[in-house]
Amino acid sequence: MSRYLYIVLLLLLMLGLAETSLAQAVTIPPGTVIDLGIISSMLNNIATFLIFAGTVMAVIFLIWSGIQYVMAGADSQKITAAKQMLKAGLIGSLIIFGVGTIIRTIEVIGSGKIFGP
Repeated sequence: MSRYLYIVLLLLLMLGLAETSLAQAVTIPPGTVIDLGIISSMLNNIATFLIFAGTVMAVIFLIWSGIQYVMAGADSQKITAAKQMLKAGLIGSLIIFGVGTIIRTIEVIGSGKIFGP
């Protein structure tokens, strides 16, 4: 099998494990009105899971690029590929953490707790 298939299978396995550890049941009794608080809670759970999963994938990607760099030896083509992989991993990590910061900022502004409780 190709190495990309192994990577995809590993990521799917990790997402499955992360889903079970982050699973939070939001039960809505029959006849209950779905208000903004319930929607906000559900979106917050989804965002938290996606940020966690993205962080795990970014760390794996960065570690994998380091392994590729070490295994490259004196082959300049492999070294260049490993450096590009590292650069892509760092950019992806910054995007994930930037989105997380934006989501948390919107959450604080939306809750009205900008200047304290």
